Amino acid sequence: MEERIKEARKALGWSQADLARRMYVTQPSVADWESGRKAPHTKNLARLAIMLGVNFEWLSTGLGKMISSSTLSTQESTTNDWILPEELSLLSTYSRLKPKQRTALLGFLESLE
Repeated sequence: MEERIKEARKALGWSQADLARRMYVTQPSVADWESGRKAPHTKNLARLAIMLGVNFEWLSTGLGKMISSSTLSTQESTTNDWILPEELSLLSTYSRLKPKQRTALLGFLESLE
């Protein structure tokens, strides 16, 4: 799993610090995942697949294709059939925002209800 995490992170052009910030973990945690010293908790593994835009099964087991979740239709997805492509796009965009921008976006979205 450690090589798959690193491969997907590098494919996005992210440093370990970039991924850590998006995952709300420390950079040493990401380094531990990528070295195999520790594995991500299950909740982090699911979020990691979303953040990296990869298939959960591929990331966790090496089986299946690395296919970006954002390119899968709901019908084609086995692991991500619970989330729409628009939701993945929103999560990806949200992860790149600064804290104040996130707060503003959440406030705006809550005002739409």
